[in-house]
Amino acid sequence: MRFSKFRFEAVALFATALLAACGGGGGGSDGSSSASSNSSSGSNATTATTTTTNTTTTTSTNSAILITPASQLTSMPTASGNASADGTAYINAMRKNVGLSALPSNAGLATASSDHATYLVDNQAYGHTETAGNPGFTGADPQTRIEAEGSFTMMGEVVVAGQPAAFSDSVSPVETLFDAPFHRIVMLDDFTSMGVGYMANANWEAFNIDFGSTTTDTTLSSKSLVAYPFPGEQGVPTSWFANEDPNPFASATQYEMTTVGYPVTIQSAFGSTLSSMSFTITATNGTNIPCLAQTPQTTPNELSNAALCAPYSPLAASTTYTVHVTGTLTDSSSQTHPIDVLWTFTTAASGVSHNATQGLTSRPLPKF
Repeated sequence: MRFSKFRFEAVALFATALLAACGGGGGGSDGSSSASSNSSSGSNATTATTTTTNTTTTTSTNSAILITPASQLTSMPTASGNASADGTAYINAMRKNVGLSALPSNAGLATASSDHATYLVDNQAYGHTETAGNPGFTGADPQTRIEAEGSFTMMGEVVVAGQPAAFSDSVSPVETLFDAPFHRIVMLDDFTSMGVGYMANANWEAFNIDFGSTTTDTTLSSKSLVAYPFPGEQGVPTSWFANEDPNPFASATQYEMTTVGYPVTIQSAFGSTLSSMSFTITATNGTNIPCLAQTPQTTPNELSNAALCAPYSPLAASTTYTVHVTGTLTDSSSQTHPIDVLWTFTTAASGVSHNATQGLTSRPLPKF
């Protein structure tokens, strides 16, 4: 989740990610709102009809545009045994690959993050909140802990914790967070610095990232959109286990704690809002892939400048998918920009490329 000093804003999960999404320390929200549909093509599902890889879109000079991914991709880290180092490398590789700037480490954010990870391990807890009087207490919520370490105009936190067996290696914690769409949005927001914290003992493991900006300026232009999977990406996972808190399937609870399709996210700069968002995901053969959308209108406690759509069923391996998103972006100057963007990504040949999605049935689940 992310927030400013003036408004506690759940962007992806600060309080529940912070709260729920991360299970208390990550960028989540203070709570989650749920819609009413429980059908596989529910009222929040965006199932437009016939978008194919040959579809073209018409744009104007005022239209929102997708940022361009890196021409040369940065390799993702292999597990080194150091979760803090691997987490830092993973986030910055992902950010550079989608077309964003890498984030330098901030000493204050690193302290706040490490303190919270230590608290979670000492108390075998999860989430964004801390209880005064418990071992390692440094602040009841992320905003309090982060503000104690520096002056930031925007802040965010994502966190995941659980039994050590819940994580397959030292890259697994950051992958778990990134694959979860509400948390991913925080990790791809236009912050200017971060601090990674990690702690573990024989009984509990916690991985926390605090984000911050020391200026009100955004790193994205007023019309820019960040999409993930990013345009042209190869090797995208086909599936995701929907155990995030807040959960994108809160309005279709039969899909919670089940294996669904890999979520698609799109977001704009801090201070902007998205509205009237509609997603279409289409396979190469023209088959429409139903997905459940969460937008600032359906999930106002969690989202403002972002939206997501999670397919109800796993995607196919070695398949190219086209995503078509329409809507409206209102920037921080109240100028509106129509959204009509189209891009493709291709799933992994193995079906799964992220360690965090493997072996969930044979080990404890991480806790957001």
